Amino acid sequence: MPPPSQQVIALRGSATAIADYLRYAIYSCVQSIRTSRTMGLGSVYAIEDFMVVNKFDLELLIATNEELETYVSSVLSQVEQWLMSQTINQVVLVIVSKETKQTLERWVFDVKAVEPPPGAAPKPDSEVQEEVRSMLAGIRGTNSMLSDIQEPALCNILAYVKDDGHQDSTADGWEDTHTHAIEMDSATEVKLKKASTSVHQIQATVVYRDD
Repeated sequence: MPPPSQQVIALRGSATAIADYLRYAIYSCVQSIRTSRTMGLGSVYAIEDFMVVNKFDLELLIATNEELETYVSSVLSQVEQWLMSQTINQVVLVIVSKETKQTLERWVFDVKAVEPPPGAAPKPDSEVQEEVRSMLAGIRGTNSMLSDIQEPALCNILAYVKDDGHQDSTADGWEDTHTHAIEMDSATEVKLKKASTSVHQIQATVVYRDD
């Protein structure tokens, strides 16, 4: 087993890598508006509020809108802390009809800690990057199959954390909220590929209305 200092370094590096992946995943999901549908959390944003960057050998969007980027950075900063403490189970991005409050799409990122076999070498960064690239490509491919949302819509980010009775699972700016679940008799679920570091595994799933 690696010494404690190396374990902390591996955990911190994994938490940072997963949070970085989630940033691009969130913007890739939000990009499901496909130019006319691009929106941010809490309000609607224009495509001009984003720019294209090359990351993971893919052309991906990141926000140039300061308000949106500040919000997402704040969210992911807390998510990274939960990853470090290994107390987070899920990060969920929901796209909700502004008028009816009906959930239109629900992107779920399941997170779990992994225990490498004793004496196992750290997972190579190149292998992690390839898995992340594959997941992000899967999100983009799934977006291309979804119908355009033809109504005003909002986004929100939810986090599911463990409550073991020994610590407060809430954080500043976070509060209990609606799950925004979608009835499966009127929805389709698509599971995407997994990605993992030496410490964490993440699995993306989207549920979208098809009625």
